[in-house]
Amino acid sequence: MSPESSPLLEARGLVREFDLPGGGLFGRRKILAAVSDVSFSIGRGEVLGLVGESGSGKTTIGRMVMRLLDPTRGQVVFDGSDLTALSGKSLRRQRRRFQMVFQDPYASLNPRMRVGDIVAEPLVIHGLAPAASERREKVVRIFERVGLSPHDLSRYPREFSGGGRQRIGIARAIACSPELLVADEPIASLDLSIGAQIINLFSSLVSTEGMSLLFISHDLSVVRYLSDRVVVLYRGQVVESGSTRDVLEGPVHPYTRLLVGLGSGTLAEIPEGAAEASLDLCPFLDRCPEALPACRESMPGRFEDSGGGRQVLCHLAGSARASWQPCAPSSSSQGSV
Repeated sequence: MSPESSPLLEARGLVREFDLPGGGLFGRRKILAAVSDVSFSIGRGEVLGLVGESGSGKTTIGRMVMRLLDPTRGQVVFDGSDLTALSGKSLRRQRRRFQMVFQDPYASLNPRMRVGDIVAEPLVIHGLAPAASERREKVVRIFERVGLSPHDLSRYPREFSGGGRQRIGIARAIACSPELLVADEPIASLDLSIGAQIINLFSSLVSTEGMSLLFISHDLSVVRYLSDRVVVLYRGQVVESGSTRDVLEGPVHPYTRLLVGLGSGTLAEIPEGAAEASLDLCPFLDRCPEALPACRESMPGRFEDSGGGRQVLCHLAGSARASWQPCAPSSSSQGSV
């Protein structure tokens, strides 16, 4: 999978803030910054892994990419078009080109609809197969593509196993032949053997259909197998990014090192109140076993290796690695890969 130079998708300085309860009528507004200035790109035919523990902002980013959730600030640019500036019919015309596979396949499927109608629905909405016979023929081909039988068309979601339901979700997502799939923890609720089959299906779709894939997961073994590049998130910020091989085999940031089992110490629980920690210091400071004195004085800059393929948000990179240089300042490209 060698992506073309022009990216299919660019997330530019994405920020998402949520109001927290409290504050009163005249009190100070309380805000949770779920995502803070996150940028990345995805090439055509490329798989980008988005990793981090629960609460890191992965799902929020996926929903902003899909325009299911509007960013507080920032842009989502798809094939040169700013999706955040589109609405109504203009957004619908673009939406058929990017689709999402959700974590819970049963919750995302209408239990009152037959699965053949579920998969045909996007074709109807986007006017891609006006005739009923044409739609059925296309749905049958899609079912076969994802490993389902045409005899399943008249069944309901409740009649399938978790793996079968996820295949239906994937079938619906690829019905319009999208250029980008966003998969949000698609195997989290499946057992290992069924999960492996779904991962192989994603790999096949990327290699044979030329789709790009934003794969959101906390499972590093799956990300290692499937992804070309990886973005590591911690509390809404990109702490390390680069090629999957470089990041997972030679991690630099202490958080990444702990995730892959190469760090010193263990990953401590997030202290109570950590969600309101200072934005002027490293977000990992309260859990980092390798913190430097500088970490308690200022927010680390973002550093880039000499090859330009990796970035890390950490004082360690600047202090101990001569080949790493500060990234050029940019108002909308922090954490870009």
